Amino acid sequence: MTFAFSIETAGQQTESRPDLRNFESQTLTLQHRVHQSIAAHTEFGPERILTQDNRVKYTNAGSAETATEHLDEVFQLMRQLNQFGVGSNDLGRLRDDGMSFKLALRQCLDLVVASLNGGSLVYVELGPEPVKTAFILSTLTELGVDIDRYVAVDINPMSAAPMRAALKQILPDLPMQFITAPFEAFRLADILEPGAPAALVTMLGFQEGNDDPYVVNKWLRSIARSGDLLLSESQLYAAGQIERIPSFYAHAAMRRFSRLAFERAVHKDLPSLNRFFLLPVPFHDGESAFVAILGEEFEDTINGRILHVSNFCLKLTLEQYRHYRQLGGYFDITGETMTDDQTLHFQLSRRV
Repeated sequence: MTFAFSIETAGQQTESRPDLRNFESQTLTLQHRVHQSIAAHTEFGPERILTQDNRVKYTNAGSAETATEHLDEVFQLMRQLNQFGVGSNDLGRLRDDGMSFKLALRQCLDLVVASLNGGSLVYVELGPEPVKTAFILSTLTELGVDIDRYVAVDINPMSAAPMRAALKQILPDLPMQFITAPFEAFRLADILEPGAPAALVTMLGFQEGNDDPYVVNKWLRSIARSGDLLLSESQLYAAGQIERIPSFYAHAAMRRFSRLAFERAVHKDLPSLNRFFLLPVPFHDGESAFVAILGEEFEDTINGRILHVSNFCLKLTLEQYRHYRQLGGYFDITGETMTDDQTLHFQLSRRV
């Protein structure tokens, strides 16, 4: 894997507060901004960069493809990453008695329990994955929380069967509902009856970084009802710990994920070189953030060296992450935990 870093804009982030009213008509998508950033900061010109929406890798919707083996493999790769995270007592820890990823998640669940005041909850998972979910639900149950039901929302239809099997091992009588839909099409108010318990909506695995923070803000405020909790996980851009970001993308599961996206979009048998970049992207409000870009470089007989972008994910600073969560006043942050190295972050907020 090769690495390319561009950090010349790191000191130019501002504290401006944008006006959301004209956002949708004013801004390019994050995909287009990533394309522009690669062209501006790397050896690849705009005509030699192939990008696609992040969600294409998780669904066959909109394509003539019917095979689902690659979708199952994508799900299993994400499962491997979570097994590594939840199974480690050292990830993110700098001291023997410090805060690891697993401990940070565990302490954030204590905040969830405190916020419920003894009530039950509907567990709603945006982008289901069994390892971390099993850990969370087992921990909440041990802490005395009554889980009313489980709802999973995913564009990958291959997630339902392994999720059902994993959760039945720990909560065999738990009612489960699986919804195959994009997040922007889902509303909790449409599926929960009046008087249903408060929901704990989870968006884990750095998923928020896959789209513009304004767009994610819109999804989440539409999904959650007033009083519902939101538990989110992010990888932050933390000064002094920048190497943690490429280290994550160098994991074998992420490299395979990148190659799988390339095989599906370009060619299964064409050789490629795995590439990683950490580059700045501007937002229309004057703020800028860094985006981690994973791709495959390959040779084209006509155009020469081409970069296929297999994944991109925003890495906001802690201040930016808090700012975009509270944008528009739809969510109040009620608690946060993070690892010693300040890069792995859990945040609990409540829908106003």
